[in-house]
Amino acid sequence: MRYFVLLIFSFSIHLVCGQVGQEFPQIETETISNEVVKIPAAFSGNYSLIGIGTSKKAEDDLRTWQAPIYHKFVAKTGLMDQMYDVKIGFLPLFTGAARMAKDKVVKKLRENNEKLVVDHVYVYSGDREPFKSIGIDDKTEPYFLLLDPNGKVVWYTSGKFRQKYLDEIEEVLNQEI
Repeated sequence: MRYFVLLIFSFSIHLVCGQVGQEFPQIETETISNEVVKIPAAFSGNYSLIGIGTSKKAEDDLRTWQAPIYHKFVAKTGLMDQMYDVKIGFLPLFTGAARMAKDKVVKKLRENNEKLVVDHVYVYSGDREPFKSIGIDDKTEPYFLLLDPNGKVVWYTSGKFRQKYLDEIEEVLNQEI
């Protein structure tokens, strides 16, 4: 029994930490205004925080991150906080049959979202394979990855926003800078 628990614990640690140290896949995305952007190349030279979602459930949880990330890294509203130069990207994935819904969702994003969010949305439509290599496999969860200036994953999590995640990101940035 102890071996089984240890095996499960080791597997869980691998799932959470397995992406750290890997290169983010080179992908081609599109902004809401139809500009083609290659990620992570577009963020080269800067740290970047990328939120990835592939379903309505993941989108709802991803939205819990929008305001805290915007205030911390875009508006930089913290009075006593250190200001970080972090590029932000929200990346909805349209793979498989979901590709057919892309245009409808993009139109809805243009109409319903505030400029502060839309300016940071990069839409991916294509094969899911590049994301599997970095552990993006549960369609019901949003994923968040902090990339270093060279596109390497230095922090990773999934799920709804929690203040501890922002604290962890700051800790990584403070160690890296």
